[in-house]
Amino acid sequence: MKRKDREDLCFGVFVLMCVTTFVLCAVTTASEYGYRSDALNGDVNMDGQICMDDSIQIIFHLWRDGRELPCPDAADVDRSGAIDVGDVLGGLRHIFFGDPIPDCPISCPSEY
Repeated sequence: MKRKDREDLCFGVFVLMCVTTFVLCAVTTASEYGYRSDALNGDVNMDGQICMDDSIQIIFHLWRDGRELPCPDAADVDRSGAIDVGDVLGGLRHIFFGDPIPDCPISCPSEY
C-alpha cells in the first residue's frame, strides 16, 4: 500500500469516526430533552412521510382556521424563519416535481 493511500484511508476512518460520534451525541441529546430525533423537515403532521397532507395542514394553519401545527419547526420547509406560502409551495414542489427540501435538523416535541 502506497503512503498516499494509507494517508487517505486514515483520514477517511478519522472522518467516519467523527461523524459517527457527532450523530450519536445529537441523538442522545435530543432524546434527553423530549424532542424527536427522527423528525423530517416538511413532515408537518409527523406521520413519517412528506405528502400533500403536510402542505394542506400549513394551508389550514395560515388561511383557514389557524389550527395549531404539531411541529412548527417542520412546517418551515424552506427554512426562511417564517411559515408562509413558500413552505406550502416547497412541500408541493417536492411531492410533484422532486424538488429538494433542505435536510436540516429540526426539533419537534416527542409526544407526536
